[in-house]
Amino acid sequence: MRHLTELPAWERLFKKIVWKQLGDISDKYILDFGSGEGITADHFAKDNKVIAVEPWEEMLKDAWQDYEYRQIIGNLSALSEFQDNTFDVIICHNVLEYVDDKAEVMRELSRVVKPEGYISLVKHNRNGRVMQMAVLLDDFEKASALLDGEDSMASRFGQIRYYEVEQIRKWCPELTCEKTYGIRTFWDLQQNQEKHSDESWQDEMMKLEMRVSEMDAFRNIAFFNHLIMRKAV
Repeated sequence: MRHLTELPAWERLFKKIVWKQLGDISDKYILDFGSGEGITADHFAKDNKVIAVEPWEEMLKDAWQDYEYRQIIGNLSALSEFQDNTFDVIICHNVLEYVDDKAEVMRELSRVVKPEGYISLVKHNRNGRVMQMAVLLDDFEKASALLDGEDSMASRFGQIRYYEVEQIRKWCPELTCEKTYGIRTFWDLQQNQEKHSDESWQDEMMKLEMRVSEMDAFRNIAFFNHLIMRKAV
């Protein structure tokens, strides 16, 4: 049985916050698009039917599979086998930033989600990245470039191409943003690395993160935003 303690401290807290924001999900048909190592797919497969889609086969070498779910190695075209209005929940976390045609992806995800279902999107928040560059990394040049609209880089996946809720509405007018959460508002400001891995410290940090995750002043500067998108009725 795999355990979250195997993950880096930042990722462990990230997963716990996102799953807490999604709440208890059971007896649903879930699509995890851009599933990576299958950590989230495996988590929800305990009580749900899950389809996971991941284009990078190397990500699956050490995939989490404590619970049964179907893993597809492929990209957007893999969704062509699914009919309209198939999934109750679609998970797409930290994926669109690295996709060339975000509009095409969102239209396809909107096609296969049920009218009463929803899409869980996690995205990098530009404001949070500016905070990171200015406060933590002491890189005023990159902070200014981000404020000017330039993109940034992730060490593993390359260029982070930011997008906003307003763009999603243009790509898919049928989708509305029901709720926006912040993720990792305070985490990156704590520079004592030894504290990060302490479970009791993480628990307290998570309580505080959850408390402010729906407050505008804090979610606007969080490192990530979590969007719940639904089809307009």
